[in-house]
Amino acid sequence: MRLRNTIIVLVLFAIVGGYAFVVSHYSQTEAQAKLIDVKPDDIAKIELKYSDRDIVIERDQGKPWRIVKPIGADADQMQANNLARAIADGVLVRTVDDQPADLTPFGLKPPTTTITVTTFDKKTLPSIEVGKSTPIGFNAYVRLSNSPAVLLTEGAFSSGMNKTVNDLRDRDLMAFKLDDVQKLIIARDNGPAVEIDRDGDHWKIVKPAPSPADDTAVRMALGTLVNARASDFVSDAPSNVNQYGLEKPHLTATVVLKSGEQQSMLFGFKQSGEGKSGIYVRRGERTPVYAVAEYLMTSLDKSPLDFRDKTIVKVDPEAVDTVKVKNSDGEFTLKRAPAGKWSVTVGGKTSDGDIPVVERLLNQFRDLKGQSIVADPMPSAQPFGLDNPTLEITLIGKDGKELGAVKLAKISVKETAPPAPGEPPQRAEYYATSSGSKAVYSLSEFIFEQLNRPAPLYMANAPGASAPAPAK
Repeated sequence: MRLRNTIIVLVLFAIVGGYAFVVSHYSQTEAQAKLIDVKPDDIAKIELKYSDRDIVIERDQGKPWRIVKPIGADADQMQANNLARAIADGVLVRTVDDQPADLTPFGLKPPTTTITVTTFDKKTLPSIEVGKSTPIGFNAYVRLSNSPAVLLTEGAFSSGMNKTVNDLRDRDLMAFKLDDVQKLIIARDNGPAVEIDRDGDHWKIVKPAPSPADDTAVRMALGTLVNARASDFVSDAPSNVNQYGLEKPHLTATVVLKSGEQQSMLFGFKQSGEGKSGIYVRRGERTPVYAVAEYLMTSLDKSPLDFRDKTIVKVDPEAVDTVKVKNSDGEFTLKRAPAGKWSVTVGGKTSDGDIPVVERLLNQFRDLKGQSIVADPMPSAQPFGLDNPTLEITLIGKDGKELGAVKLAKISVKETAPPAPGEPPQRAEYYATSSGSKAVYSLSEFIFEQLNRPAPLYMANAPGASAPAPAK
């Protein structure tokens, strides 16, 4: 009995395995024939001929693609590689007519596009002539220069060969690595130039006045430049750049690399013409005029204050012994106690402090930053509500000396435009100043509310206080 069962199982395995082999073998997709036999990496030159233009791109072994006709310019490497791959992958769907009497019905007299490929070993392959798309289906008529036959290829091949010079041009405007930048200069026609130098891993403003820089703001500006791409190619040889606002540009952004090389981008007028919304630009050391998206100039059109470090106060939480708070409810004091504890004193009464809540407050002052520097020096405290602040916080060290103090205010401002339905006619704005600076900073509502807490929220036994840590 056991032997018979074993034989049955083996026979079943053999049948299933044989069936799987047959299905797998005969269901494999047969490789489609290609229009021309070439690998993308072997293509050194591509010529695209149309009725109204002739485009040639080429490359040397291991070098990037360049446009050599009708202009000399760097090619967009992705676009050029995709074109080479599309040509090499062009498939022969079937032969329509071996000996056509007339090529006109196929759109091949003359062809819409003629593609000629040369390989690195100097071999010129048969040209591919592209005609019309088929009336039914998604194919296109093609013909090879070494055969009279009319063939069919996929419709995507035909559309993929329809290129302009601008489709293939490199749109990158500046080429540098962020780590190689030593200096950034932003010169504006309506304000002082800002010169920012690398200082180790950080940045510092050296002009118009020395000051620590906002590292994030500097990196964002550099990122805007290195990622800038042309949205339009306006003129390769302009006779007069004044018409583009580039004789006296509104803004010039210059990067100086560690090698001493300089790259500049000049921003001029807004692009003219229906449907155009870019800004005219040119590289300071190059002739052509391009257009870029308007946000690029907006991202760089910054004042010295925009690039300044936004730190309001910076205090080591471990150095703080006492925190004095004055708000609309009155005054209270947070005092460091033995064993890492804190006390809260309000109106002469002292309670245990909620340690996590107090520590969160102190951590805010580890590096308290504003959203922007509104003015430096502050011309008057009154417009910002800082003549009668909503909140005052003073941090005192273990030696009794003041480590830092901040004043914060919340003011209501009328909307300049009629509010949307359901929206209030006024909005809140938040400002701060500190004992270590003459500047006034704007604050986010979140930061303001994190700092503006009433005394009971710092007490251990207050409603909503943090749960005590479990005993170990």
